Amino acid sequence: MRRLMIGSGLLGALAIAALLTPGAQANEVVGNADVGAFRITGGGGAGNDVVLGTTNSRTITVKLTASDDSGIKSADFTLFHGKNLDAADAVLKPTESAAVCTADGTTSVCAKHYTIDPRRDLRNSLAGIWTVNAQVNANDGDYVKVDGYTTFFMKRYGKLTVNAAPEPVAKGATLTVTGKLSRANWDTHDYRGYTNQRAYLEFRRPGVSYYESLGYTLTNSTGVATAKVPATGDRYWRYEFRGTMTTSAVKATGDFVDVR
Repeated sequence: MRRLMIGSGLLGALAIAALLTPGAQANEVVGNADVGAFRITGGGGAGNDVVLGTTNSRTITVKLTASDDSGIKSADFTLFHGKNLDAADAVLKPTESAAVCTADGTTSVCAKHYTIDPRRDLRNSLAGIWTVNAQVNANDGDYVKVDGYTTFFMKRYGKLTVNAAPEPVAKGATLTVTGKLSRANWDTHDYRGYTNQRAYLEFRRPGVSYYESLGYTLTNSTGVATAKVPATGDRYWRYEFRGTMTTSAVKATGDFVDVR
């Protein structure tokens, strides 16, 4: 299987922000070296999601917190897609050859940067769960090595439109609300409809800041969602897609309908 080494120190500007909770037991421990929080910043989605569209490169900053009573000599981590590192079909390539560690007493924060170009580095099969392996080395020879320390999501950017018609509409008449959910296609470098997904229909009354949900409808074979509702008063209408493991959440911009 071909393994991709993803990234270049020369490209782009990416985005994601997340504090990830460690999710695995240490494979090897000598002494009392410890691996702490793993954080990705700079980029594009909710929580720990890394979200990319079809054209723009983005750069993420990855930080690992480590500690030992003698202080930290070095730390490193590897971000990959696949069952394990030996069987990985893609590995993120950092800008730096080694993580740069900044000490605060016996604790250090070690950082690397990664640039991802969706046109060069990604394909649809790489969307979803990515895994992090970590290793920490202390000044006194203690170390800890953890395979599968934590995970994060690499997601395809989602888009969502809405149109409520007719406009204006008579009070009590039927209003048809349509929208289209699409997402970045990393194989063809364009956007394609996302089928059989829950599109939540929401409305907002003029003068208030929040939307209320009326439930969901499933998108069809081209990503289109359609719902019919009675026109009871002036409303802003939109659809919301709450995301999947492979695709980012997105909300359409509300479409105002004047009811007369």
